[in-house]
Amino acid sequence: MPDTRFKPLPWTRLKRGVPCYLPRMAKTAAPVDANYPALRVMTDFQQMTPITIARDASLDDANRIMALCHVHYLLVADGQRQLQGIVTEAGTKGHRPLAVAHTLGVRPGELVVGDVMIKQHDDVEVMHLRDVHTARVGNVVATLKELGTPYCLVVDHDEEDNHILCGIFSLSKIEREMGLAQSTEIAQTFSQVVSSLGH
Repeated sequence: MPDTRFKPLPWTRLKRGVPCYLPRMAKTAAPVDANYPALRVMTDFQQMTPITIARDASLDDANRIMALCHVHYLLVADGQRQLQGIVTEAGTKGHRPLAVAHTLGVRPGELVVGDVMIKQHDDVEVMHLRDVHTARVGNVVATLKELGTPYCLVVDHDEEDNHILCGIFSLSKIEREMGLAQSTEIAQTFSQVVSSLGH
């Protein structure tokens, strides 16, 4: 039985001879600087669901997903959406997987995400949302430089004091927000971003 609560909207066809234009691109926001609130450059997982992958997925699958989604990292999660780690483009390409394969005594094609990911408890540094709320972009860049990493997760806490993942800082996103040319070398990127903080 059809649902009669909702009536169809009026519709028509495009008129012949009348141009139909694509929308104009929205104006990009003005570049941020070191004194902007840190939240301006954080990827908020309440606004944008993070892209996840299983730890037993192949590196080819991880690279394919990153390429399709135009990201440089994926969060590794289990079936209960519990964080297990983070896998980055640097970990799935180049010399890193070759070195891991040599250590494990397997062929590079046999590696899975769990072999090259940054493990949750062993290696993942995090910032706390309460600190981020009062921080500036310059504080975030200084933290990433101190940690020597292009990524840092941001966590909050629930009533049982479990960590709740709420965002991530990415050096490449900060570069874009600051209007800087992106670089693949972390050291060069840090020097470029840090030098711009004095402007």
